[in-house]
Amino acid sequence: IYVYINNIIIANKNIEEHFKYIKTVLDIFDKVYIYISIEKSFIAYPLVRLLSYIVNGEGVAKTDDRIAIFKKFKFPDTFETLE
Repeated sequence: IYVYINNIIIANKNIEEHFKYIKTVLDIFDKVYIYISIEKSFIAYPLVRLLSYIVNGEGVAKTDDRIAIFKKFKFPDTFETLE
């Protein structure tokens, strides 16, 4: 049986705490025989965009990318500009 876990995000306020939590998670994985691919791992990034969220040491914030795209559109305001 193979199970794929797509994302594990560990966000901390400082690098020492970050590495402490990474070690804890990896120790738990080792005990239950869960392996991760080092080639697909990203460690110590200042921020990560995940779906429509930004995750960093300050916490999790929702992005308004989809809304911002529509705000930039110039919609026609008269019939002449619509043609």
